[in-house]
Amino acid sequence: MDKIIEKMKKENIKYTRFLYMDNDGVIRGNIAVGNDIEKNFETGQSFSIGMPFFSVLDNSAPDSKFGCLGELSAVPDKNTFRVLPYASNTAAVICDFVKKSTHEASGVCARSILKGVLKSIDFDANIGFENEFYVLKKDENGKLIPFDRSLCFASDGMNKWQEVMDEIISALEVQGIVVEKYHPEYGAGQHEIVMKYNEALKMCDEEFMFRETVRGICNKHGLLTSFMPKPFQDQAGSGMHMHISLWKDGNNLLFDDNDKYKLSTIGKYFVGGILRHIKALCAFTAPTVNSYKRLVPHSWASAFTCYGFDNREAPIRIISGQKGNEEKSYNIEFKPIDGTCNPYLAAAVILAAGMDGVKNKIEPGKPVLCDPLSFSEEEQAERRISRLPETLGQSIEELENDEFFKRMFTKDMYEEYIKLKRFQWTEYIRYVSDWEFNKYVGAY
Repeated sequence: MDKIIEKMKKENIKYTRFLYMDNDGVIRGNIAVGNDIEKNFETGQSFSIGMPFFSVLDNSAPDSKFGCLGELSAVPDKNTFRVLPYASNTAAVICDFVKKSTHEASGVCARSILKGVLKSIDFDANIGFENEFYVLKKDENGKLIPFDRSLCFASDGMNKWQEVMDEIISALEVQGIVVEKYHPEYGAGQHEIVMKYNEALKMCDEEFMFRETVRGICNKHGLLTSFMPKPFQDQAGSGMHMHISLWKDGNNLLFDDNDKYKLSTIGKYFVGGILRHIKALCAFTAPTVNSYKRLVPHSWASAFTCYGFDNREAPIRIISGQKGNEEKSYNIEFKPIDGTCNPYLAAAVILAAGMDGVKNKIEPGKPVLCDPLSFSEEEQAERRISRLPETLGQSIEELENDEFFKRMFTKDMYEEYIKLKRFQWTEYIRYVSDWEFNKYVGAY
C-alpha cells in the first residue's frame, strides 16, 4: 500500500477508479477523489447486490432476486493498480465482489470464480487474447462509419492508423501490458491487436485494461471503438480468440513430440472436455444476440463442433509450433469467443471444461482437416460434428441442459446468469426490426 500511495503522490493522482466487470461484460465502477484512499482499499466500494447482474440493457432481469435489497463490496486487488496514461491525474484498480460485512466470497464474482478454477488445477494455465475491433467516426450527418477502408493487412491501413496505434501501444506498455503484433483486419475500419500471453488471471486483468485503454485513447481522438462481434452485415465479424497452454515444471503439457500432430494425451483429453461442453460454453463466450451473427460457416469464425490442426474453420484450432521454438509456442486456440464476453468468466468455463476432459479422459474424436461443411450428413454424424448454437436462445438452452456448469457454479450464479441472458434474448425477439417492417408492412 505504501508503494501505491507514494506513486499516487508522485503522479499527482486525484482520481482513482474502482472498476469491476459485471457478468454481462460491461466495465463499471466508482471514482474515489483525493489521494487519501487507504481506507477505500481496505473496505472497498459499496454497491447494490444487483450490480454483478446488471445487464448491457442497463437494468436487471425482471425475475432477478438480486435487486433492491442488499449490498456487496467491490474490494480492489492492489496488484492491478495502474496510472492511466489517457486520463489526467487518474489511476484505476480492478475489484472483486465480496460480501460487505465479512469480505467472504460472494459466489457471483467472475474474477473470483476464475481464481477458484485456477486453484483447482494442478498446472499453470497460460492464456492469450487476439482482440479484433472496429474503429468508427461520425460523418457529416452524425452517422457512425468506419475510420478507414484499407484492405486486410494493407500497409495503407497501417499508415492511416499509425498515430493512434502508437499512442495505444505506448499507453499499454506504460501499464505493463506487452503487445506482440498489430495489423489492419479484413473489415473496413477493423483492426487486430495481439497481446503477449500471460498467466490466466493476469491476462484477464490485462484484457480488462486493454479494452479501457483502446476506448479511452480513441475517445480522445473523437473516435469510437467497438468490440461488437458483427456491427456491419457486409463486413467481417470481430472475435477475441483465446489461446491456451498448460505448463508444469517448465514443460508444455499439451505438447508431445512423438505424436503425429504433437498433441499430448492430456491435450487430447483437454480438447475432448471443451468439445463435450462447447455448446453450453457459448452462452459465456458468445454471450450476446449479436455474437451468433459472427458464428456462421465459411467465415473462419467457427460454426461446427470439431477440432483441427491449423484449421481456421474449427472452433478448437491446434496451433502448430514455430520452428526452433516448437514446444513453447504450441497451443490451443478457442475461436467462438468475442469481445462482449467477461474474460474472467470465459476463461473459467473453458479451463474448467478442459479439465473435466482431463479428469474423465474424454476423447475428442478424429481431428477435422478440412471445412467441416464439406462432410456429408452421414460423415458429420459419424464424427460427432454438429452445428454450434445459432442463437443466444439456443446457447441458453444448452447451458440449462449441461449439468457440469450447474455443479461448477453457486446456485445463485448459475440461475442469475441464465436469467440475465434470457432477459436479453427476450428483449431481442420482441423487437420489431427494420427488416420486418420493410418486408411485411406493404405486403399484408
